[in-house]
Amino acid sequence: MSDYMQAVQSVFPKQVCRRIESAVQQHGNHQELALLFYDIAYLTQQASSGSNSAAPAAAKKRKLEDGGAAHTNGTAAFAQISNPETIFECKDVSVQLPARKKLKLQLVRDAHDGQRQEVRLRDQNTNECEHSLSAEQIEHAFCLAVPEKTQRQCNFILLPKPDAVKADGSLCEQVLYTLNEGPPKGAVTAEQKVEEGETFVTLMEQSLNAALAHYGKKITRPSEKEFASAIPQSHRKGEKAWHIKAHRGSKEGYLWLLSTGILFGFKKPISFFPFASVDSISYTSVLQRTFNLVISVRDENPADTEDEVETKEIEFSMLDQMDFAGIDDYIKRHGLNDASMAAQRRAKAYNVNKEKKGDVEGGGEEESELQKAEQQLQDEEDEEEEDYVASGGESEGEGEDSEEEEDDGDGGGDGGSENGEDDEDDEVSAEE
Repeated sequence: MSDYMQAVQSVFPKQVCRRIESAVQQHGNHQELALLFYDIAYLTQQASSGSNSAAPAAAKKRKLEDGGAAHTNGTAAFAQISNPETIFECKDVSVQLPARKKLKLQLVRDAHDGQRQEVRLRDQNTNECEHSLSAEQIEHAFCLAVPEKTQRQCNFILLPKPDAVKADGSLCEQVLYTLNEGPPKGAVTAEQKVEEGETFVTLMEQSLNAALAHYGKKITRPSEKEFASAIPQSHRKGEKAWHIKAHRGSKEGYLWLLSTGILFGFKKPISFFPFASVDSISYTSVLQRTFNLVISVRDENPADTEDEVETKEIEFSMLDQMDFAGIDDYIKRHGLNDASMAAQRRAKAYNVNKEKKGDVEGGGEEESELQKAEQQLQDEEDEEEEDYVASGGESEGEGEDSEEEEDDGDGGGDGGSENGEDDEDDEVSAEE
């Protein structure tokens, strides 16, 4: 461990230390470094006044310049957007996580820095910000149709990064809210004109995708290419379902087979298994109508060693046999049934063994094949040398010729030397 990290860890929380180390490794992102320095300045100020018990309370109660209440957003760097602009806003949004209630939903950005954006959930009466999550803190985002509902609705799921923290130092929570696929009446958008056919869902999806694009992310949606249920929907005839009803212990929910991994929801907490974390998937209790799915997951960090990695099995039960073929095809297509592929998936996800600058496309694979061929030739030469030494300095061809001559002299095999009589005659003639 480097000296600077030891010094940092002696002062700052683990979450900030991880961000510092990540920023140093990816020094090209100047925006991230700027936000990081803001965090360091804020936490240093808090540390210097640590003897004052009122300091944490004052930090927790600090007001936003736009008139809102305490900002319970992730890091201090996003705690104050001086001139927020509303990109999207709608009222009476049904929120399930982190709290089950109806709130006002906002997506805002900094007027001076459009890249700084965040999702806010406000109380509709007091306008207090009850929860917020910055776009930079979002690790995964999903838009999934609400299952088994006559009215068309979509759940938006925002999963924070493992090290995303609020201003009070606690970890950020998952966000889940539902929007109707209907005309966006009463919705406020940055664009004055709403195109015909737009809905609450499409407007939110476009706005959130634009916010996530600054960090190389986007909303994940289910697709028929990945998985579509074979079970018909009685309430929507002719339409496909993207979910699989399943149980995790006594908890009933839905599995979603997506292009980035497998999600189980929608009760708290929502579980998501990206491909890089899946070691293997297998089936158990396969019956005539149902079967169980077991996902072996590695709980790890890219920097962890093999000894520090823990693998746990998570079982989902009572899956319908009608979906077995589609699930099996999805698992095999992504190599999730083969534990030997896990390391390759992790290397790809963590960007390990990148090609060097100047290498042509595919050059890494060609070099690897060339090395294999050279190693094979070297192994063959080593085997030939071993055979040469074992035969007393004779090559394989010379040894074979001498053996053939001996066979010819023996009269063609074992029949000419039965019980050793011919050998005795040869010895007598030699003595004479």
